[in-house]
Amino acid sequence: MLVKGRNFKLSLFYWLLFIPIFLGISYKALFFDWQIQKYYYKELEDFGRYVLVLAISFIEAFIYVLIIRFIVFFVSETTSS
Repeated sequence: MLVKGRNFKLSLFYWLLFIPIFLGISYKALFFDWQIQKYYYKELEDFGRYVLVLAISFIEAFIYVLIIRFIVFFVSETTSS
């Protein structure tokens, strides 16, 4: 999977899989975990909170996609032997 001198690429399928995972995670984080509906848009701190939540959701979704990719790689390597 990660070999020296080899570029790391995600295929289009994984990027398309990333979108619904990111939307689901960000929806859960915004409305249930952080309860963002209790805050206002009046201060820069509130905007920063939204950006922070979305950035954390982006990283979390990317980690989930990498885990899925690793599982698919591992299963394909073990079944092909």
